[in-house]
Amino acid sequence: MQPRPEIKGWCPGAFAPMPSGDGLLIRAKAIGSHMSVAQARGIARIADDCGNGLIDLSQRAQLQLRGISEATIAEALRRLAAIGMLAPNADAERVTSVIASPLAGLASGAFDANAMAAELAAELRRDAALRALPPKFLFLLDDGGPLSLSDVEADIRIEASADGQVAIRIADISERAIVVDADDARDVALRLARAFVELRGRHANQFKRMRNLIEALGAETLTRVAALAMRVFRDAREPARRAQIFGAQRFGDVAYAGVGAPFGRWRANELAAVADLARSEGTGELRLTPWRALLIVTPGDAAARSIVSRAEAYDLITSADDKRLAVIACPGAPECPQAVAETRAHVLDLAPLAQQICGADGVGLHLSGCAKGCARQSASPITLLASAEGFDLIENGGADGAPSLRSLSFEAVMRELSARTGGRPQ
Repeated sequence: MQPRPEIKGWCPGAFAPMPSGDGLLIRAKAIGSHMSVAQARGIARIADDCGNGLIDLSQRAQLQLRGISEATIAEALRRLAAIGMLAPNADAERVTSVIASPLAGLASGAFDANAMAAELAAELRRDAALRALPPKFLFLLDDGGPLSLSDVEADIRIEASADGQVAIRIADISERAIVVDADDARDVALRLARAFVELRGRHANQFKRMRNLIEALGAETLTRVAALAMRVFRDAREPARRAQIFGAQRFGDVAYAGVGAPFGRWRANELAAVADLARSEGTGELRLTPWRALLIVTPGDAAARSIVSRAEAYDLITSADDKRLAVIACPGAPECPQAVAETRAHVLDLAPLAQQICGADGVGLHLSGCAKGCARQSASPITLLASAEGFDLIENGGADGAPSLRSLSFEAVMRELSARTGGRPQ
């Protein structure tokens, strides 16, 4: 039987570092999607000087620095503050989890998602009552422009609609929304957050996320406390496709190069190199995405193609067809103390098979070091769960699903996956 993993219920932060197998894990604080060249280079230098040179780009579009020590953390925080990627204090860091459209303010959108994200974060920090929000509570702002965030889970969603208004959605309720003008969207989202805090307080703070509260009390209870009303609203957008994210791209007047690192794991020299490309061939800014890719904004198509070509020299992901995108894997052991075994030792061997059995979103295989499944909460065609005796294989499920096969060696895993692709490993 798998050991029960510990659910910490919070994300690593600069003021709340998380111990891991390779030292302390801290997170630089980005509000929205914008990151300057100076900030990217600063993160790379901090990773080299204060950590082990490894940087993870998370599913919340945040950069995490690994291998920070007790001896270097004070210097790391000082440098994060100097580049504007440190929250004012621990309370502000904990409650300002805000993700925004990657091309906010550049491509056509109903509102500037980055500007609204900054205003929302300022109010979250100002209002003492909102400090009671749980640490993983996430606000999402999708301005209706290119690269939809519809596949990103959030507690409160502010989304542009086709009729020029803005829909405020609650957790994963997709067919009802509170519909308002863009000027009122931020305040409505805050009213919902305050109602969540009030109801959570009435129930001994048992609700960790909005979906937990909705399941227990219903959406109508929340909107009644917030003095708001939802209506039927089905203006849903299709998620961004990989072909829109990676490589040289153009949307209207906006050109960019989409570059990723396998599993979101960047080395400091890779991030520094991409920052240099953004400075020398781009417009001087990068955009963070929840798809573990960076977008380097460029003045034209030729510059975007040049950046892609030069990024390939670092073995970074520059194409939607890259086989490594078919595999999602958590850090595993020894980096994660809860992982039963390592997860990334054989992923390059597994990637071609994973690509052949991929699901609708292009992911065929999820490797998880424990049953929490941090790297992917949704189901995959195949999930491999590390165990003391090998890997448990789960079909069409997540890491907490029931295995159809247990304790497989790596060789047995390869045979099983080959059988599912007609015996055609590439």
